Amino acid sequence: MIINHNISALRANSQLKVNNNKLTKSLERLSSGYKINRAADDAAGMAISRKMKTQIAGLEQSSRNASDGISVIQTAEGALNEVHSMLQRMRELSVQAANGTLTEEDREAVQSEINQLSSEIDRISTDTEFNTKTLLDGSLDRKSYSDNANIQVAGISDSVASGEYSITVTAVPEKAVLTGVAGTAFSGTGGTVAAGEAGKININGEEVIISAGETREQVIEKIRNLCDQVNVDVSDTSGGSLSANTAVLRFETQAYGSDEELSIICDNTVLANALGITGINNTSDFGADGGIGLGTSFSSTATISYDNKYAVVTDYTGFEMKFDLSKAVTGNTANITVLDAGPMVLQIGANENQIVKISIPEVSTETLGIENLNVCSEEGAQDAITLVDNAVNKVSEVRSKLGAYQNRLESAISNLDVSAQNLTEALSRIEDVDMAEEMAIYTQQNVLVQAGTSMLAQANERPQTILSLLQG
Repeated sequence: MIINHNISALRANSQLKVNNNKLTKSLERLSSGYKINRAADDAAGMAISRKMKTQIAGLEQSSRNASDGISVIQTAEGALNEVHSMLQRMRELSVQAANGTLTEEDREAVQSEINQLSSEIDRISTDTEFNTKTLLDGSLDRKSYSDNANIQVAGISDSVASGEYSITVTAVPEKAVLTGVAGTAFSGTGGTVAAGEAGKININGEEVIISAGETREQVIEKIRNLCDQVNVDVSDTSGGSLSANTAVLRFETQAYGSDEELSIICDNTVLANALGITGINNTSDFGADGGIGLGTSFSSTATISYDNKYAVVTDYTGFEMKFDLSKAVTGNTANITVLDAGPMVLQIGANENQIVKISIPEVSTETLGIENLNVCSEEGAQDAITLVDNAVNKVSEVRSKLGAYQNRLESAISNLDVSAQNLTEALSRIEDVDMAEEMAIYTQQNVLVQAGTSMLAQANERPQTILSLLQG
């Protein structure tokens, strides 16, 4: 009988341990808020919840990445907004300079402001940064490489597929050029302009008056300033001083192409002889466009146009490649490698290769085609209006592209946030404890533990009845 009573106590103790363990686990779940606190609680649930937590953390970080990308775009777009404002001012100044009521000095003042605006556009191109990354200097554009240093890629559109392209130069772009011969000293006192040597010199429609008594330095300065007004460079091919009596004057347009014309007219043959320009007096020269042949990878529907020193290849769906031929030689070939590398890569997903590439082309006076903007003449001012209009359109294209990127990233952020929210809800159903249900379990187990403790005490006291009989 005593043995039976001991077995009862052991059984009560065993059941008490079971209930106590269940109570401890219930208390742990209530304290942590999780129904899976270790792998033993739910091995499959633990594995699933870890994966989901990793995914949720990745989605949340991706959302922040996309927000950072929007900040980059807004920084670049804000700078381009200022470029737009400056271009609009330059156009206004060009329209003003085109008016015939302005004097030469007035146009020079207008040109001075245009020069400052051009310098600021180039400064914005090189100095606009986000986290030390420059945005508008072309470093975030697609990379391309030429195996010929004389033929460089000046720009490629997003529609150009990565791969190998080849071209052959069939003609090089040329400037309009007129070259004189060695001049002679003026016959006036001290080598100044004599009365019979005075006259007018007209270059591309703009003229300057050469007066008696002027020194050769003063005459050359007037000619040089006149050339500046019409985007013409003047130099001495003999290698000496430009103002030397024997200097050989060479005039050339700053731009290339068949649209470039250079004409020189001097109304005094004696003056022309002294300057060595008799042979080019009352003559004109025209520039010439470059020429290329298309090799591998180009479609049969591709077309070629020429602008200044550039050859531009275009095709369907926005395909465009621009080549700088200013240093090329006829017969040169170039193999062009276009890479996917270069654009800023934004990781906007929780997994590998869930990315968006942001490509921002260089925005400078050269890429906008206004590096030689000159309003010092009426003709130059008229041309400047069209050039600035084209530049405005190019900046608008870049800003539209950035706006599309931003809209895409905002949609991506919304999608990421919704995905993270839904995954969090799913994770909660797997991992989080149901407090109401668990509290009921805890209460049940607590009662059972208390009852078990009481019953164990009762079982331990039962042998005492036998002892009392023996003692009696």
